[in-house]
Amino acid sequence: MSYFIPERRKHKSPLPLIFLGSLCVFALYYAFTANQKTVPVLPENAVRPHLVNWLEDNPDAWPAQDPIFNPVAVRRIYRRTDYRLLWFDNYSLSDTANDLLKQLTASSSGNPSSMVDYRYHLGYFDRTLRDSPQRLQMAAVLDVLLTDAFISYAQDTQLDKLNPKSPKHHPRLRRKDITPVNLTEGGFQMASARGDGDDAASGFESPLYAANDSGRQYFRGYNRSGQSAQSTDRSRYYTQQRSQQAYTNGSRYGTSHASRYSTRSYPQAYPRVMPRFRSLQDEGSGLTPSHGEGLYTEENTPFGSDAQALREQLARYRDMAARGQWRPLPPGPAMTLGAKHANVVHLRNMLTVYGDYYSYGNDNSNKFDQRLHEAVVRFQARHGLRPDGIVGQQTRQRLNISPTARAHIIETNIRRREKLPANLGDRFIQVNIPGYNLSYVENDRIKLSMNVVVGKKVHQTPEINTRVARVVFNPTWTVPRSILVNEILPKARANPHGMENMGYRVVNGSGDYLPLTSQNLKSAAAGGFLMRQKGGEQNILGRVKFEIPNADDIYLHDTRAKSLFGLTDRDYSHGCVRLAKPRQLAEVLLRDEPGDWNRYRIEQLTTGDDTTEVRMSQNVKVYLTYWTAWVDGQGRMNFRPDIYGKDGLAVNQFD
Repeated sequence: MSYFIPERRKHKSPLPLIFLGSLCVFALYYAFTANQKTVPVLPENAVRPHLVNWLEDNPDAWPAQDPIFNPVAVRRIYRRTDYRLLWFDNYSLSDTANDLLKQLTASSSGNPSSMVDYRYHLGYFDRTLRDSPQRLQMAAVLDVLLTDAFISYAQDTQLDKLNPKSPKHHPRLRRKDITPVNLTEGGFQMASARGDGDDAASGFESPLYAANDSGRQYFRGYNRSGQSAQSTDRSRYYTQQRSQQAYTNGSRYGTSHASRYSTRSYPQAYPRVMPRFRSLQDEGSGLTPSHGEGLYTEENTPFGSDAQALREQLARYRDMAARGQWRPLPPGPAMTLGAKHANVVHLRNMLTVYGDYYSYGNDNSNKFDQRLHEAVVRFQARHGLRPDGIVGQQTRQRLNISPTARAHIIETNIRRREKLPANLGDRFIQVNIPGYNLSYVENDRIKLSMNVVVGKKVHQTPEINTRVARVVFNPTWTVPRSILVNEILPKARANPHGMENMGYRVVNGSGDYLPLTSQNLKSAAAGGFLMRQKGGEQNILGRVKFEIPNADDIYLHDTRAKSLFGLTDRDYSHGCVRLAKPRQLAEVLLRDEPGDWNRYRIEQLTTGDDTTEVRMSQNVKVYLTYWTAWVDGQGRMNFRPDIYGKDGLAVNQFD
């Protein structure tokens, strides 16, 4: 008899197997995620030997292809932080580093071969930050280059050199917010980069700005949460707030590894020194200037520039030519720190002859080392070039001007200096046209200097000896006849309403302002009426004008085209001299005049559109000079290109 009855067989339930399988999967997932959350701890002094070796003991051992462009500043920062990583949270980039990289990317030209991208090491970062650094040496190199890039960025923003991409690509980095670095007494400091609307409300702060109650400063990430309690926290502990959204919304760096570790807190065991930003607002003034000139700070450096010093340099360059040691630099590639080329030895010898390189024994290496980099920077500074330490086309051209040609240039400038009084006065302004520079001098000490824009070659700024007669706030501009016929009238005929909005009016013989009708424009074209622009924000002369009596109708004035002051060559005007710091010049000129003249009053007078004239009672001389060679107060021989071709030497004329 069979006991097997198929009809009554019971099927086993699959639920226990499913439950056990799910339990195993959950256990494996838990173990995996727990392993992922385990944060490897980077020893405090892990990279110290590398940093000490590269920055102190043996700079030639620097392993990266990209050079360190600011070695002195970088070395100082790491000394003060005991040679520890500044931009890493253990083995991954910190939020602070990603914030800096976003700022650098926003100001990038997008061309890896451009000088901006090169100085910010963006090509190197793009190549190496696709994954987490696998070695401590790589992390140390990245950290040093991030510090170097930040210093370069800080310097560039001070000179307004940056031209970021369209705001639609970087909505949080609009043009007015792309320069969040301020210069204080202790160095560079990233300041608050607040915008309007949502940005201002979200608590967006600078990536490198924080201080605790005791006054010590630290590197610090900004507060993404917008919580006031965190933004006001000044403890000595740094709590990072990891946010996946921060890495998925626009950051091109660290996306593959930044979210690998959990949110954590750790003690800040050493100060990351960056000076705190000091507001430009006067205490109790209630007025924060938006023109970007900053506070006036007395420079107090020696002026120099006398004919006797030039005569001594003339004898030196004649002797240099007679010795026959000088040879031009042969053609070759651009050279910078870390390069190896046969021309490096020749370059070192040239700079030794010029006095920029200080030789210490046997210097026959073909490697472009740190001391040679510093010598190139000194040479570039003496010649009005960008002091980046890169021997490119412009630096090579200046290097290859022979001592004989330089002696001719010095001789020409001795004659120019001898035409001026031996004593230029107790108080005077000197504008050096080829140097694109203005100096305000008291008792042979430079109290204020600034970049200027001078006339184009077709509208040359003349050499003038005069004085400051008036300081005019919110000046009007009576359009010169040549500019009226060639530039303003065609624009007024094409768009009279737009020109009226910019303050342009026709002025009749009685001084009345008339609208830009076709009949009035015809009268202005015939010479019966004048064309004048009212004072105010749109005025082409800016907010301040300094009247200096002369036959060429030249004056010193403010300008709306501030970006030109960041250029190396600044010959763009119709002959007048545009000033980078007109309010500061007004402040130093008027402080000895009757009345209570201070910065706050000047700020008040440069708002609105009311014109105010101040007649000078003090005799402040003005010298518009054309010096292509001079000796400064530190005894350094300076040269500049002959922008107007007055020296009669083609080798010193550059397009």
